Amino acid sequence: DISIPGELAVDSDLNGASPQFTLTCISTGGPATTVTWTRDSTTVTQGAQTVLNDPVTAQYTYTLTVTTAGVYTCTVANNKPSSASASFTLEGPPSPTDVTAVQTGPTSITVTWTPPDPLDGITGYRISFAGGSGVDIDGGSTNSYTLTGLTNGQTYTISIVAIVPNRPTSAPEVREITLVSVPEKPTIDMDIIDTTSTTITISWSLPPDVTGFEVSWELTEQTRRRRRVRNAEGGTSGRLSADQNSYTIDKLRSGTSYDITVTVFNPAGSSSTTFTRSTDGGGREY
Repeated sequence: DISIPGELAVDSDLNGASPQFTLTCISTGGPATTVTWTRDSTTVTQGAQTVLNDPVTAQYTYTLTVTTAGVYTCTVANNKPSSASASFTLEGPPSPTDVTAVQTGPTSITVTWTPPDPLDGITGYRISFAGGSGVDIDGGSTNSYTLTGLTNGQTYTISIVAIVPNRPTSAPEVREITLVSVPEKPTIDMDIIDTTSTTITISWSLPPDVTGFEVSWELTEQTRRRRRVRNAEGGTSGRLSADQNSYTIDKLRSGTSYDITVTVFNPAGSSSTTFTRSTDGGGREY
C-alpha cells in the first residue's frame, strides 16, 4: 500500500521577476507508479516535475515547480489498486475581478479588469495567451491593456494574474475570445425596395458577426448639378441595432434620386454598399 506522511512540503526560489515554488510529495510503499498534481481540482503540469525512486526505503519523491497560488494536491497511485493524496495551500494575492476581453480592432483585444481592494502589495499584472509571450504590466491600480498584432479568425484564451514581489501570482482569471474579420458588404434586396413620393424603404441581408449598421443618403451628383444645388440635402440614421434588416428614409423630395449607403460594423471595422434610388413623383426629376 501507499502512504503519504504529513502534508506537502514547499521550498521557494525568490530570484528574478517570477519567483518559483517547488512542492515536494513523498510516498512510501509500492509499487507507486503514477502521480497526479491538481491545482484547485484542475490537473496541472506547470513547471518541472521529477520522480526519484529509493529502492531501499521504498520511498518515492515527486516535485512540481509552480508560480501560481492555489490549493495543490498530489495523488499517488499504483496498480493494486491503491492510492493516497496530500494537499498544500500556496497563498498569493487576490485576483483581479470583472475581467473582460473585447476585440477593439482587426488584430487587437483590449483586456479590462478591476484591481483588488485593498491591493495587498500588488505591483502589476501579467497577461498571457497560448502562442504569445506574457506581458507584464506595471502598476497595481492599472485596469486595462491592449494586445496587438493578433490574427483574424483565431480563438485566444487569455489569462491575467496579479503580481506581488517574492510571492506566487494570484490564481488566473481566464477569458476566451475569437477575433472576427472586417464584415462583408451588406446585400441589398433590390426587389423589395419600397418607395413613395417622400420615402424610400430598403431591406438587406446582414453578413455574420455584425454588431450594428448605419444608413446615410444624399442627392445624387447628377441631381445637384442639374438643379445647381450646393447642399447634398442628405442625412443619416445614426448607429442602429444589428437585429434590424430594413429602414425607411423619410422627408425626401418627390421624384428625386438619392445615393443611399448602408454601412455595417463589427469590432474589426466596417464595410459599405452604395446604390441609387428615386422617390415616386411625376414630371422632371428634382
